[in-house]
Amino acid sequence: MHKKIVLLIILPLLLATACSKDEIVDFTIPEHLAGTKWKSTTVADIDKSTEYVALSFTSSTTVEAWSKYIGESEQLMWTASFAISNDSITIQNEDTEITGIIDGKTMKLNFIVGKYLFSKQ
Repeated sequence: MHKKIVLLIILPLLLATACSKDEIVDFTIPEHLAGTKWKSTTVADIDKSTEYVALSFTSSTTVEAWSKYIGESEQLMWTASFAISNDSITIQNEDTEITGIIDGKTMKLNFIVGKYLFSKQ
């Protein structure tokens, strides 16, 4: 009888934790972007030799842009600072300002050469 009571107590706890939903992270908060990587394969539509472009947010203010060309290893393109206001992100390096919108696990950015859709990895 004692074992049945313990099982009746433990079983609902196991079911509750096994069925819990994934936590929704707000990536419009710079601290939540820190340590994340975002990838865009839409660059291949513009440059057929590029497999993807990735953004690696190394802190709550700094981002690195990486590119991967077909048949080559990933390489660092530049490092920049970024700021967020509401759902808008602005990435600023020495020569360029990139703006865009963060929407859940996607980021739509306007580069000089076109628009890119990044997905959280």
